Amino acid sequence: MSLRTAAAHRNLLYLLALKELRTRYKKSALGWLWSLLNPLSQMIIFTVIFTYIFKQTPQPGNPSGLKNFPLYFLSGLLPWNYFSITTTFAMGNMQSSSSLIKKVAFPHEHLVFSVALSQMVTLLIETCILVIALLIAGQNALIWLPVLLPLYALWAMFASGVALVVAAANVFFHDVQYLWSIVTQVLFYATPVVYFPQIISADALRAVSQYGPTGAFINLFHEVLYDGRMPTLLQWIYVVALATTSFVVGSAVFARLSPRFAEEM
Repeated sequence: MSLRTAAAHRNLLYLLALKELRTRYKKSALGWLWSLLNPLSQMIIFTVIFTYIFKQTPQPGNPSGLKNFPLYFLSGLLPWNYFSITTTFAMGNMQSSSSLIKKVAFPHEHLVFSVALSQMVTLLIETCILVIALLIAGQNALIWLPVLLPLYALWAMFASGVALVVAAANVFFHDVQYLWSIVTQVLFYATPVVYFPQIISADALRAVSQYGPTGAFINLFHEVLYDGRMPTLLQWIYVVALATTSFVVGSAVFARLSPRFAEEM
C-alpha cells in the first residue's frame, strides 16, 4: 500500500500507537518508570567509566560553559535510545502481528509508524526531565525547544526510514534482527554519545563521529541542549537530506516487499 493509503488510515495508526503505549510496560511493577530508570542507570555506569576509570574531563559547552558529563551523555543518549528502540521494536512488532497481516488488509507501514510514534511520546517525556536538570545546572534549555522539536521530527523520519527497511527485510530473513543488534552496537560507539568528538585524535574517526548519519544528528542534539547554540544552515540542510533520503528509501523498499508479507509469515 502507498503512503497515501497509510495517511487515509491515520485513525488506525493512532489506535496502534495507543496500544503500544499501553502494553509497553504492562504487568511490570514500576511501569513507565522503567523508561526513566534505564537511561539513568546507563548514565551512572558510563559516568563512572568516563570520569573515574578513564579519568576524562568533560569538555565545556560552547557557549553555555556547562561542564557536566552526565547531562552531556543524556543529551545524546535519549535520542539515541529512540533510534535503537524504534528500529528494534519495529521488527518485533511485524513478527508479532503476523496473524493480523494474514487476515486483514491494512497499511502494514502502521506497524512501524506506531512504534516510532509511541516511542516519540517516551522521548518527549524524558526530554522534559532532562530540560529541568539542565535548568538546575544553569543551562536554559527551554529557549531551545523550538529548535529541538523540528530536529526530533527529522530524527523520527530518519529512524522510521531505517525501521521500515529492517522490519521488511526481517520478514524474509530472520537473521536481520540478530545482525541489526550488532550494527546498533557498532553505531553506538561510532556516534558521540559517551564521548566528546574533540578527544578523537584520528581525523578519519572524528569525521565518522561527526558526519556519519547518526553522528550528525546526535552532535546537533548536543549542540542545542548542552552547548546552547543554533545549528548552522549547512547542518540543517545535511540532516534534512539524511532524514528525507532515509524515509523515501525506506518507504519504497517497504512498499515493494509488503505485498509478499502474508505468504512469507
